[in-house]
Amino acid sequence: MLRKRPPLWTLTVLTIPQREAYLTRLFDSLRSMRSRRSPWELSLVYNWDTDEEPYSVERRLKKIGKGLPLSVHFNVRNPSIIGGRIQQLALCKTPLICFIDDDITMHGEILESLEDHMRTQPVGLIGVPSLVEDTNRLFKPRRSTPSVEAHGLKFMSVQGMLVAGYRRLIQDIGGFNPRRAFWGEWTELNLRMWRSGFATAYAMDAGYLRHWHGAPESPTRNKPGRQDHVLWGLLCTALEYDAIAVRPDTETFWNLVERRYLAYSFGDSVGPAQLLGSVLRLVPRLAVEWPHIAEFREVARRHPFQFAPFHDLTNADVTRVLAYGEEHVNRYRRAIWGRKVVTRR
Repeated sequence: MLRKRPPLWTLTVLTIPQREAYLTRLFDSLRSMRSRRSPWELSLVYNWDTDEEPYSVERRLKKIGKGLPLSVHFNVRNPSIIGGRIQQLALCKTPLICFIDDDITMHGEILESLEDHMRTQPVGLIGVPSLVEDTNRLFKPRRSTPSVEAHGLKFMSVQGMLVAGYRRLIQDIGGFNPRRAFWGEWTELNLRMWRSGFATAYAMDAGYLRHWHGAPESPTRNKPGRQDHVLWGLLCTALEYDAIAVRPDTETFWNLVERRYLAYSFGDSVGPAQLLGSVLRLVPRLAVEWPHIAEFREVARRHPFQFAPFHDLTNADVTRVLAYGEEHVNRYRRAIWGRKVVTRR
């Protein structure tokens, strides 16, 4: 009797009740992605402490996802973004994992293309470009963000809407940072990947996403209290990665804090009173988390590469990290493809 081939990928989605309408569009795009070469299963984490009976929610979602290999799970204990991310990773049983947002649609042979790049390049995380809704306007990666193009990839931090990688590798470097409650979990994980010797990049030839911007509860666009979430992420980043003082290596981080992150979270006219008020609201939380931050900082000081947050990558940086990663990523690649791995040229 022939055994059914187990899935290679888990596509995992974090969602909330306010975004269920967006799942219909996403699921429609996934129905065109069934692949024999790169079989996948779909894991949905309902990231909300709902009063509705879970079986009722599950029946409704499975009706939307009819025909898809869908499983539905519930995160009610800590329904923050980071709580949901941790559960997504814990639920994954396949060697490859692909985190996708609930407000996107997927187009093209994305998984097959990502698999090809992962077999030939020692990357830790990989993504694909996204377009603004039904236009041809590029959303991510931003053209203004520094990057290095080499080996058919755009090396830079991979943000949010689709992030793929090896389940075991993400677990081995520590998984998601539990202090990034509602903002910055991908920025921090990308930084830790680079510092651990695993590059992150966009595959610009691997299909594309459409990002539908109207979805509610976005931590960067329309979530209530987002200024405190962003500031908390920035405080933790500065403390965990020794970026408290402005130095040549941390200058990019502080420039982005001043010019981008404070403006889009507090508004262009942010004043000292607003900023101080937010800091004071976060002080009790900082006191509770301080032992964990200090412990994390000591581990970070031992990373093989000491890149500062938002470090502007150079060709030399990419070359060094790829050389390191070539040896260390093979244990994850060979667990999937055996010795049929073509190393980069």
